[in-house]
Amino acid sequence: MNEQEPDLNKVYQKIQELLSKKGQAITVLEEQVDVEMQREYFNFSKELSKNLDKNLVLKEKDLLFEETTSYEKKKELLSSLAKIDNPEAFRAIETFKDIEDEDLKQWTTLAMQESKMVLETSLLGETPIFISTGLGGRGNKLRYFVVLVNNEDQDFLEWQQSLVQKELDYAIKEVDGETESVDFDVDKVLVKALLPIDKSVKDVFTKAINECNELGNFLMKSFIVTNIKILDSTEIDKLVQEYRSKDKEPESEA
Repeated sequence: MNEQEPDLNKVYQKIQELLSKKGQAITVLEEQVDVEMQREYFNFSKELSKNLDKNLVLKEKDLLFEETTSYEKKKELLSSLAKIDNPEAFRAIETFKDIEDEDLKQWTTLAMQESKMVLETSLLGETPIFISTGLGGRGNKLRYFVVLVNNEDQDFLEWQQSLVQKELDYAIKEVDGETESVDFDVDKVLVKALLPIDKSVKDVFTKAINECNELGNFLMKSFIVTNIKILDSTEIDKLVQEYRSKDKEPESEA
């Protein structure tokens, strides 16, 4: 249960490879967008690029603001406009975003991000590296949701809460990260934090756990971490229960 996503270390390694390519700008999707929505958008967008008529799309851009235009047509227009290296296309998406159409809010966010990148590529002559996760980020930082667990199935004591808060703040600040929230829920610590893309989330939280365990050994060494979504209490409890059951199993003999 070190990571809620098995491939998080591979993702980190891939990011390091991208960072090693000097000269390329890096763009982090700041807003939180459902991962399935991202997948749908990029697959849809890829198909559109095969037969894109830029002039026709620009002529049709005002259909975005017509109530009679279907949901699917608006999705198509947003994705198509995002591929056009023309400020007029970007402004159309930006104006539509200000309308705050709830049904297309996340789709519009992705279209606007793609449009920015297309314009940057056109102006600078190089394609920026785009990093997107379900929880988003800010600047050069990605947002993570982390759950630390008490070794015992019981509430954290007051001094333990204070120590955990202190060590988390220190470990996160040490790598120029930001602690957004730390909440104690019975035997669990729920953390939202922003960490620089070139830092290992596993290393940061392992350090905090080890420091806390110097005074009482009350935290599990393993923890849950995801950058896909904020897990609900049912999902968290299921993972914790599975881990506690596994932890109690007798070790097999060599």
